[in-house]
Amino acid sequence: MKRLFIVLALIFAVGSVFAGDDDALTDRLFAPETVPLMLTESGMSTSGSSQGNVFSDFWAPKNPEDLNPGKALLLSAIMPGTGELYAGNKLKAAIFFGVEVLAWTGVVYFYGQGKDKEDEFMDFADVNFDPDKYREYEFRLAGMDYGDSGAYNGDMATWTELSWDAKITYLPKQGFTHELPTDEEREDDWSLDQQFYEMIGKYIHQFGVGWLDAPAWDPNNPVNDYYAPYFNGTSLLSKEYMGMRDDSNKLLKYSAWGYNLALLNHVASALDASFSVKIAKRTAKADLGFKQVPYNNELVNTAGLTFTW
Repeated sequence: MKRLFIVLALIFAVGSVFAGDDDALTDRLFAPETVPLMLTESGMSTSGSSQGNVFSDFWAPKNPEDLNPGKALLLSAIMPGTGELYAGNKLKAAIFFGVEVLAWTGVVYFYGQGKDKEDEFMDFADVNFDPDKYREYEFRLAGMDYGDSGAYNGDMATWTELSWDAKITYLPKQGFTHELPTDEEREDDWSLDQQFYEMIGKYIHQFGVGWLDAPAWDPNNPVNDYYAPYFNGTSLLSKEYMGMRDDSNKLLKYSAWGYNLALLNHVASALDASFSVKIAKRTAKADLGFKQVPYNNELVNTAGLTFTW
């Protein structure tokens, strides 16, 4: 959403330049002397009585010279299609407005579907992943002399109080890269809660033992080998979980595509509306010219095309 605001701000700045050829932008958009004129032409008095439709005169000025490219640009920047309607092109207005509706419909729909799928995989993990099962495995490995600090001789309660920097000196050098957040940490920090759900599926070699269908701790065969002492089994629950996460991410990506389409539509409509007004005012033109330019101590004939709008 921040990108949309930035682009709109840039378009407003450009529109101010386009509209500033005679008066200030505010005066061009809301010139006091034009209000009575519009009311008079539409049959509406300044007291409020109506004999016509003031909006028809606004959206389709009778004289193309009354059109303002800056105003058209700003209108379409705010709502795609309105600048084209102001310029008198109803077909383009319908197209840009239709794209806008389609884009934001996709944003809302796919975002909602993605979030529903996100809730689904989180609920699945809450039921099928046991953090305590993983922490016991971590504690057992710490006591098997795999780390630089040797075997850990403390109890489980003391182990849980250690910092992660201290823990990894007792854990195997390979496969243990992330600390699993506690329930309290997840409640206090939303980002840690998101990391929890990402890590238990993404780093399967470290956290795979936490899934309920993973083999229980076996003191006789706890690891793969000395150089890779981490979970190397298969968890069907983790695969199902990662499939849910993938579905959620795809849906949220589709939502992001819809947002980018809406952003592009604002820019395209704004530029098109301004260009259409320039065409209507007959200020857009292409000039083909010929001239001689010096090259290697000689005059060379060249042709050039200049496009102005």
